[in-house]
Amino acid sequence: MHVEMKPIDWVKPYENNPRQNAKAVPAVVESLRRYGFRQPIVTDAKGVIVVGHTRYLAAKELGLTEVPVHIATDLSPDLAREYRIADNKTAEGRDLGRQAPADRVVGRHH
Repeated sequence: MHVEMKPIDWVKPYENNPRQNAKAVPAVVESLRRYGFRQPIVTDAKGVIVVGHTRYLAAKELGLTEVPVHIATDLSPDLAREYRIADNKTAEGRDLGRQAPADRVVGRHH
């Protein structure tokens, strides 16, 4: 998978994104502050987000000027739509605001 840094203004939200998750943005902001970007925003060739809307919003809130992007040129419009739906469905099961601290999840080593 190829990931490249792109100006944040090159990335465009998918206007039909059904998932309105502004409540998750603060947790993702904190995650980006603590761990950095570990998962790129996935876009089509025109920069429209396929998955990663919350990461994009968090990056904007942090004032980032560049973000890591994977341009999924191998996804047809139909596959991109399917991927968006699948990603949103898996995200629905998570509540970022109620996750346990990472050291309790993975075990604290002393």
